[in-house]
Amino acid sequence: MHLLFIFFDGWGLGAPDPTINPFINAPMPTLRELFGKMPTNNNGHYSSAHATLVPTDATLGVPGLPQSATGQTTIFTGVNAPREIGEHLGPYPNPALRKILARDNLFMRLVAANRRVAFANAYPPIFFERLARNTARRSATSHAIAAANVRYRDIDDLREGDAVSVFVTNQLWVEHGAGVPLITARDAGQNLARIANENDLTVFEYFLTDAAGHKAKPEFTAEVLNEVDQLLRGVLDKIDLNDALIVTTSDHGNVEDLSAKGHTLNPVPTMLIGAGHEKIASRIHALTDLTPSIIDLLLEK
Repeated sequence: MHLLFIFFDGWGLGAPDPTINPFINAPMPTLRELFGKMPTNNNGHYSSAHATLVPTDATLGVPGLPQSATGQTTIFTGVNAPREIGEHLGPYPNPALRKILARDNLFMRLVAANRRVAFANAYPPIFFERLARNTARRSATSHAIAAANVRYRDIDDLREGDAVSVFVTNQLWVEHGAGVPLITARDAGQNLARIANENDLTVFEYFLTDAAGHKAKPEFTAEVLNEVDQLLRGVLDKIDLNDALIVTTSDHGNVEDLSAKGHTLNPVPTMLIGAGHEKIASRIHALTDLTPSIIDLLLEK
């Protein structure tokens, strides 16, 4: 089977209050179609014929607000990273977290088992220049991918539709004269699905949900939520849910509560769409459960 893992930074399950939760008023037709209504933090699991949403603990028994570096490290290793280092930490992994990521992670395990693993994000030329100088700032996801020797995709891949930008429509690239096509979020989702159809595991990470939460500007937040929904629609256009599973999750809450000045303690929504969604849903309770559940699913005999 094929598994597409989309990581959305800073997306929690918010309260059913339209004055503080932008999801309540957002159209997001794809999300509403999948679950019949907009998921919030007071309704527990959501299930439909093709999808399950599991409220997932991101606090991991450690005091304080969840942060990106420890949350992402936990997601992609199964290790309770904030407990391991004694605190929630972000946004970028420190040496202790990088050691955890290099020791063992989801991608390393699958590569060792001869599974095809792809990281769909496209990086600009300046990233590779900084990487060569050892000055590139990399997320925990990026460190985990590198530890598994999975290729970073570049501008040439983006031009050919063989990668997806974190700026989904490529608008920022176009504004900087990169010579890549301007596309819709739905087009980007279709490109992501095509990559996923060629690999056992494909990963894409998206940060603008967290950026929208920090900026707390309703117009920008609405644009981001629409982009997320159209990205998901594009994926569903081109992926066979009888033979593929889409998994989305986050590292902490943020965008779902405009009254908070930063991250939240809300559970994050792990969405499971397609083949085996009910089977894997029963195993997920906290961020520590993602990697072992995915490994067992993809390596089962």
